[in-house]
Amino acid sequence: MEDRGKRKLLATTASCQGHEGRAVTKGLIDRLSNLPDHVAHHILSFLEITDLTCFGCVSKRCRELYLSTPSLKFDGFYCKHFETYDKRLRLWSYLDRYLCHRGVNEIQRFHIHWEVESEYQDSEGSFDDLDSRDQKSLYEDENFRLFTWIYNVIRLNVQVLDIRIKTDLQTPPLPPCVLLCGSLKSLSVNMFGKILKAPSLASFSNLECLKLQDVIILDEGFFKWISCSCKCIKELSLIHVCGKGTMHVTIESTSLESLFIERVYSIFHLNISGHKLRKIILNRNFGYCTGNPRTDKLLNICAPNLKSLNLTGSFRNQVNLGRLECLEEAEICLLPDDDYSDYDNPDDDFVILSEVLCCLCNAKVLILNKEATMALFKGYSMPLLKNVCYLCIHIEGFLDILVPAMPSLLGGMSKLSTLIIKSDPFFRGPKADCRGFNMGYWKLQNTAFIYQLKEVTVELSHGSNGIEFARYILDHAQNLNKMTLVHSPQQSNAMSKLKKSKMASNITLDFQEDQERGPQKRRGRRVA
Repeated sequence: MEDRGKRKLLATTASCQGHEGRAVTKGLIDRLSNLPDHVAHHILSFLEITDLTCFGCVSKRCRELYLSTPSLKFDGFYCKHFETYDKRLRLWSYLDRYLCHRGVNEIQRFHIHWEVESEYQDSEGSFDDLDSRDQKSLYEDENFRLFTWIYNVIRLNVQVLDIRIKTDLQTPPLPPCVLLCGSLKSLSVNMFGKILKAPSLASFSNLECLKLQDVIILDEGFFKWISCSCKCIKELSLIHVCGKGTMHVTIESTSLESLFIERVYSIFHLNISGHKLRKIILNRNFGYCTGNPRTDKLLNICAPNLKSLNLTGSFRNQVNLGRLECLEEAEICLLPDDDYSDYDNPDDDFVILSEVLCCLCNAKVLILNKEATMALFKGYSMPLLKNVCYLCIHIEGFLDILVPAMPSLLGGMSKLSTLIIKSDPFFRGPKADCRGFNMGYWKLQNTAFIYQLKEVTVELSHGSNGIEFARYILDHAQNLNKMTLVHSPQQSNAMSKLKKSKMASNITLDFQEDQERGPQKRRGRRVA
């Protein structure tokens, strides 16, 4: 019996390694079974339940490890396990028995990924001919099993719980007892559009990490529960979460350190407050517009000790960031918003963006995407960003209409040491649009950013403006260590001339020719 189990494990291990026919010696299995429990358990934590089962068949010692491993993955099931209802029933029964045989052995980490089909098939065909009551009974049976397994791991003092249930059936809401499990430190839930109810505000949770994805939150009460009952929470992640109506959400926590929000719908007012918050990522818009582009959404952040901020969205809503005196890095990604097409005004983009950047004046690292950079360049007076040491911007190109705005942005950055300027690889305008500013123009600007520069990367597309800017840096940045220039094939000769700069001999120059750059159309055909 044990020999059969060993042969099965060897075949499974070779398959898992991805090399057919790889030999796994008997000595290796013996060494694994002779390892201390905590070392063996760590190795077994990488196995899914199907492979773990094979391991448990090898020997008595392996079975002991199999039943006591503190990390479980109910995942990795194959189509053959779900081909018929009978096979699915056998799988349910096996998993029921396994959890029963574990006895009181604690489970520290439990991951379940389960996909429930709306149609079952047996050896005779589909269950479509069953009446609705029988089908409903089958669905309820599956749901009952799923939640029973979750109840069992909660009983065994689980600390990390990862639930991923994909079903087009009517799945009951996640039981509140999951959120209130005393031993649970980390909870990740992906229910593919199912409802998540908030426990009572009088309850208490020991959760330190909560990640929700593709769930429906009934009302604002869930966020009140996080603020009032989750006194230990450090990380909160909300992805594709929506409410069942308009919500004014407040997340106020004395313990929260990291907040990630992406595509959270139905929220019109979002208030974030926390003295321990160190990192905030708000990705995409929240809420829906109601007609007034400046008043139907409001974002308030009160995080005086925040170190990292990433904002991605249309910024058509009101944004109040407060005083961010400890901020070290910020990334702003301005995205177009079709909902506000009737209100599009470049001046509005500039005003809102300027207000945001004024709150980021203490940031040492600043990254702006193309839309944000272009909106800023098309404005008037630039915000003063004197503490920036690392700047990454994206422009359409070194166009004549854009170059005059660059000294206004860079001029006050006296601490700038790393500068990255990205540009579009395809050029659509006439050559004259990129030939109006030589090195003399930059000399007259007397910009402060040049003095501390140590590393520069510039992407060129066409014309001489970008090359003249690079020449100016090479000749006047006395602390420069490295310059990287990405250029089009047409600019290769100009790159050779840059090597003759008086400062080039002391600098590492990296010229990278990009065949896709230059005066090209989208399909790569050269413009005549």
